[in-house]
Amino acid sequence: MVTKRKAIKFATDLGWTQKDAERAYEAIGIDLNLVSEDDEFTLALTLADFAGEVLYERQRKQARQKGEVTKKRNEIKSIKLEYAEKIEQFEQDLTQERSLFVSLIARLYKFSQLFGLEDPWIEALLAKYQEYIQPDDSEQAA
Repeated sequence: MVTKRKAIKFATDLGWTQKDAERAYEAIGIDLNLVSEDDEFTLALTLADFAGEVLYERQRKQARQKGEVTKKRNEIKSIKLEYAEKIEQFEQDLTQERSLFVSLIARLYKFSQLFGLEDPWIEALLAKYQEYIQPDDSEQAA
């Protein structure tokens, strides 16, 4: 009588994975209790029967699944890169629009000051924008 552990060890010594060996013995339906301790021929024949179309088909399915996983992984990577580029472009566009808007306000405010208009809100906006585009040396050092 051969134990399941010994039968699987025999298969792994021949280069089979443990799971494939288990599948082979289960799929063929061999009763390991009927196999003698030194009857490696029956075990090898069982593995050979399974190694044909059944194992080949399973390996093809695994290869197809791995291919699909790789394809999806590459798609996700591509989408992430695409969105990162879009976000960067939108941030640049926003900075440019903000710059144009604030510079327009600064010009109009400077022109309106000639007529006596003074607004602390606009002055605070322009001061904050100057801090935003020219950060302090202390912030750059950190």
